[in-house]
Amino acid sequence: MNGNHAQVLAGLLGPAAADRFFADHWPERAFFAHGDPARLPAFLRTPELASTEALARRYQGTLRFTQGRRYQKMIRIDQVDAMALYRMGLTLQFEDVTATVPGASTALRDLEVELGINPGAACMSVFASPVEEGLSVHFDAQDIFSIQLKGSKVFHIAPVDELRYPSGSQFVPGSAPFDALYPQAVRGFPDADHAHFTRVEMQPGSVLYMPRGTWHHTESHDDSLSVSIGLYVPSALDCLLSQLEPLLLQDEAWRRPLYGAWGQEPERQAATAQAAALLQRLPAQLASLKAGEFIDQLRPLGARLSGLQPGDRFQKTPHSTLKVETQEAGNSEIRSLALQTWEPNYGTSTTVRMKVHREAVEAFRWLADQERPFTVEEFVACCPRFAQAEQHKMLRVAVEGGLLQPLWYPVLMGAAAAGAAP
Repeated sequence: MNGNHAQVLAGLLGPAAADRFFADHWPERAFFAHGDPARLPAFLRTPELASTEALARRYQGTLRFTQGRRYQKMIRIDQVDAMALYRMGLTLQFEDVTATVPGASTALRDLEVELGINPGAACMSVFASPVEEGLSVHFDAQDIFSIQLKGSKVFHIAPVDELRYPSGSQFVPGSAPFDALYPQAVRGFPDADHAHFTRVEMQPGSVLYMPRGTWHHTESHDDSLSVSIGLYVPSALDCLLSQLEPLLLQDEAWRRPLYGAWGQEPERQAATAQAAALLQRLPAQLASLKAGEFIDQLRPLGARLSGLQPGDRFQKTPHSTLKVETQEAGNSEIRSLALQTWEPNYGTSTTVRMKVHREAVEAFRWLADQERPFTVEEFVACCPRFAQAEQHKMLRVAVEGGLLQPLWYPVLMGAAAAGAAP
């Protein structure tokens, strides 16, 4: 991403520093910049972030707290007076302040665009530490920007040399590792005692970027208030797994339970043979996956619907109906159209009601009559009298009204899709 177009990053780091960040550091290397806090983007200079007490008065979300200099674990809690905990000398994390801070949501979405990461990846929390408090050494499985707003503190940072790009959650030495860390720790579990730490002095206006997998611990010189923007960008493995399950669910052989696998020897052998047959055909089935679909599935629904392609697929939802009435007065070509859905707790509800031309009704009837998945191209062929923009608008209305479900997963193609249960 060209730093000249990175307005949020330029506010965080300064224009020249933002260019250096993109050229030499993002996303692999730590980076820090210092400067006047008045340069920071407006969402970081709101009254809600003027002090810990100001934020505590407005924040209604979940808190986490710790006494990091003495105890490593952070405890999650809600419906508690944040200032009472803070005055006890505890470090607080206001877990998600996006809804509390005006302008934060828009700024985070802009930051995602500037960094070229998936929408919804950026989340914003706030850390408040009393003087001489902080966080014990740990590393996170997301990239982090830390922005110092009030007071001063010191970060000690070091790369986790034994494990690049950790996947999962936070790891604190001396605590039980999360299960997903075991297969990643092929060189042994990371050991902070062997790391070479760099000291970063944080003053109001300082910004520190840490890639995922960076050891860090902190201590505050004064009462400290800082914003932390975490970037939860999915890995290639995350994207693969999200596509793999719906791909294989299309094959009845993968859905068939492994009957007998825990029974007597003949049954166990039969179940093992069943699993072996499935694994033999797995490579051909994996060929149905497409790299572009990994990325496209993470686009927001609105973005996907505004850029429809001929091969994009939809399916009629089983709990929706189309209702059409002729106008009793006026133009006999106009119809009143309603999309309705049914929910067990609420019964039937009308999601969309609008007046359309008779020819548009036929297009909506075609959508409502489909029993199998269909493509945009097939829908276009059924109503060629409409311009492409009108066809796409009808699909968007049908999705927003609950009549259609966009299909986000790949199609199991050809011979890979065939096969009764072995």
